[in-house]
Amino acid sequence: MPISSPGLGSGLDVTSIVSRLMEVERQPLLRLNQQEARVQGAISAYGALKGGLASVQSSLAKLKDAVTFQATSAKSSDSAVLGVSSGSDAVTSSYNVTVNRLAQQHKLGSAEFAATATFGGSTGDALTLTVGTESFTLDLSSAKTLSQIQAAINVDSNETGITAGLITGDSGNQTLVMTSGETGYDNRVQLTFAGALDSNTFNFSLLNRDSDNQLLATENELDAALTVDGVAVTRSSNSISDVVDGLSFTLKEAGQADVEISRDTSIAVNAVKGFTTAYNQLKDQIAASGGLGVSGGVLRNIESLMRGVLNNGLSGLGEYAYISQLGVTTDSETGKLQLDSAQLISALEENPDSVVGFFSNEDNGFSSRLDALLDGFLQSGGTFDSAINSAKSRVSSIERNRDSMTQRMDAIEQRYLKQFGALDTLMASMTTTSEYLTTQLDAISNISLRNNN
Repeated sequence: MPISSPGLGSGLDVTSIVSRLMEVERQPLLRLNQQEARVQGAISAYGALKGGLASVQSSLAKLKDAVTFQATSAKSSDSAVLGVSSGSDAVTSSYNVTVNRLAQQHKLGSAEFAATATFGGSTGDALTLTVGTESFTLDLSSAKTLSQIQAAINVDSNETGITAGLITGDSGNQTLVMTSGETGYDNRVQLTFAGALDSNTFNFSLLNRDSDNQLLATENELDAALTVDGVAVTRSSNSISDVVDGLSFTLKEAGQADVEISRDTSIAVNAVKGFTTAYNQLKDQIAASGGLGVSGGVLRNIESLMRGVLNNGLSGLGEYAYISQLGVTTDSETGKLQLDSAQLISALEENPDSVVGFFSNEDNGFSSRLDALLDGFLQSGGTFDSAINSAKSRVSSIERNRDSMTQRMDAIEQRYLKQFGALDTLMASMTTTSEYLTTQLDAISNISLRNNN
C-alpha cells in the first residue's frame, strides 16, 4: 500500500506561505504609515491655516495706512500737453495750466573743423567742463583732434553728465556737440579754458531751439515755463511736484490743459474688499481643516477672537465704533463678511477723518487690534509654529519606529524563510523515503504473488 502526504514534500510553496505570513506581520507597519499620513495631513492643514491668517494680516497693511483713505485722483483735460498725478496731500480743486516752454538739455556745438585739425599742444592747455558743482578737465597739453576730444569726454570718470557727439557735414568737416545730462539752466554746460586756449578756439554756440524751431535767445530759456491759474512758474525739469501741494505735473508740449482733483474712494473700497476676501477665504480654510487633524480648540479660538475684533465697539476714534457702520457686515448663515461699498463711500465723503481713525489709529484702531491678535498666532514660536513643530516631532518618532519595525520585519522574514526552507527540505526527504518504501513494498508484494502461484 503506497504512503502519500498530499501538499507536503518538495512541492511546498515556501515563498507564498512566507509572503502571507509577512502580510500579517506587517499590519503594525501599515498602521504606522496611516498614522504618519494623518499627521502629515495635519501639518499641511496647519500650514494652510497659517497662510490664510497671514493673508488676512497682509490685507491690513493698506487699512493701517491713512493714505489709503485720503487718496485723490487728478485728471488733465489734455494729456498730450500735461500729465498730472495727485497724492494724499492734494485737496479737491481745479487749476488751469498753460505750458509755455519745455525744459531742455543744454547743447553746445563747435564751429566746423577738418577731421585732421588739432587743438592744444602747449603746456597748460586745458578745457574744463562744469555742470553745477561737478567739473571735468581735459588735458590738451598734447594736441588732440575733435574725435580724440570726444573720446576723452565720454569716459566713466567724467561725472558731470556731459556727453559728446561728433557730426560730419556734407563738407567733410566735423562739429563737436556737447549735451548736458539733465534739463534746465542750472544744469547747463559751462566751459573754462586754460593755457593758449580761449572761447574762440572752438567757437562753441547754443544749439537749443524752441517749439517753432528758432534758436533760444538765452540759456535761461533752458528752463520750463508755465502758468498755473495765471501765476508764472519756471523750473529746470519737466517733472514738477513743488508748485501745488500734492500735485505732480509732467510737461509734454506747449499748450493749455485744465486739471481736476477729486477724492478717489476706489483705493479705500478695494482695500476693504481685500480684507473681506482674505477673511472669507480663511473661513473656508477653517471649515476644511476640522477633519484634518487640526485641534478643534485652535479653530474655535481663531474664530472667537476674530469675531470679537469685528463685533466689539471702538471708542474715541470718531463717529464710527463698529465696522458694520462702514458697510462691512457678517452673513448670518455663512458667517462670511460682505461689503456695502456705497455705505463705505458715503462715510468717506461725510466723515473721512473718522474713517481714517477707525481703521488706521496706531493705538486702538481696528487694523492695529486685529494685527496684534494675528501676531499671537503667526509670530515665531506662536500657536501655529508650536502645533507644526509638535506634529513634525510625531512624524520623526513614527519614522524611527518604522525604521526599527522594518528591520525587525526583515529579520522575521529571513527566519520564516529559513524555517520553511528547512521544512521543505524535510518534506522532500520524507517524500523520497516514502517513494523508496513504496517501491520496496511493491517488490515484496510481487514476490509474494509469485510464490503463491
